[in-house]
Amino acid sequence: MGDFKVDKNIINRKTSYQFNHNLLLASLIALTVIGSAYYWADDRGEFFEPFWIIVLSIWYMTIGFSLLLVFRKTKSGYLIAGVLSWITITFWVCDNSHIIFQASLIASEPNLFMTIRNFIGVVIAGLSIFSSHNAFHKI
Repeated sequence: MGDFKVDKNIINRKTSYQFNHNLLLASLIALTVIGSAYYWADDRGEFFEPFWIIVLSIWYMTIGFSLLLVFRKTKSGYLIAGVLSWITITFWVCDNSHIIFQASLIASEPNLFMTIRNFIGVVIAGLSIFSSHNAFHKI
């Protein structure tokens, strides 16, 4: 009944540096696209106040700086991308806190589209953390 064999090379194979590098680039670009939804799909007015415009501008500049360093394949680029992704996950989870606590910790309660977008963003940021960590340790 159990005649299949497990290829030990496949089990022990790790992701390559190039795979993690490319995944990080793609996930950082995806984060910028997902983050832009605050400007065109979010019906909450709080994110058009100067404080949030400054926060989002810093976020975009950090992604841009990280992309520049990652393109140059520097460890600091991978480190910045990982830290930024952890901060991003924390922010988006707090924005979705209304699901558990009946109130958002960031601003007023987001609509359904933004809630789904936050969950998708958390997954993309998680991929960014995974790939930045692996690439950092492989370079």
